Amino acid sequence: MLHPDMFARQMDYFAAHHYTPLTLHDFVRIIEKKQPSPERPVLLTFDDGYANNAEVALPILQRHRFPATLFLSPGFIGQPGYLSWPQVQELSAAGWDIAPHGLTHPHLTQLSVEQQREEITESRRRIEQALGKSVDVFAYPFGEYNEETLKILKEAAYRYAFTTKEGYASSNQSPYELSRIVVHGEDDFATWVQKLTASLVSLINLISFVG
Repeated sequence: MLHPDMFARQMDYFAAHHYTPLTLHDFVRIIEKKQPSPERPVLLTFDDGYANNAEVALPILQRHRFPATLFLSPGFIGQPGYLSWPQVQELSAAGWDIAPHGLTHPHLTQLSVEQQREEITESRRRIEQALGKSVDVFAYPFGEYNEETLKILKEAAYRYAFTTKEGYASSNQSPYELSRIVVHGEDDFATWVQKLTASLVSLINLISFVG
């Protein structure tokens, strides 16, 4: 788990080095070349739906007026250590984008086609119902997917999906196989900066804070 002090230091770095955190809407428009990209764009993504997203991350991001994206597994809502629906609504009201991450965070590749479809579509339905906003971007639980997963996403009219493949997202990648830079709790600050600055040719930096 990423320590709050480290997370605060990372956000201070973004601010000091003039990075521009994006909303999911801005990310999509930039990757589709419908709006210009700022010089140093970054999409901050959080997976699963841990309570510390609201209790720790939100106040730190608000100090910098940074938006973020939460890929949420609604089946965890209300369980110990996880967000409640009022907290999810608080994040949404604060400018966070909330998008599906599977209903129960399963290994999708171990499920039948119908089970995969239920996980992918029901997680979206619950989020849209709770927040009154449409969502069409997905993140794979554990970063796992197969050809059936991709087919279901297309049939369900999802526009993009994020993996846990290390690297920068790019308009050259498949829209259902976008890379991310995964931030691990054991990474020291120098390692984090090295990951961030490893490539100078990418369109978007995606930083994923996972538990």
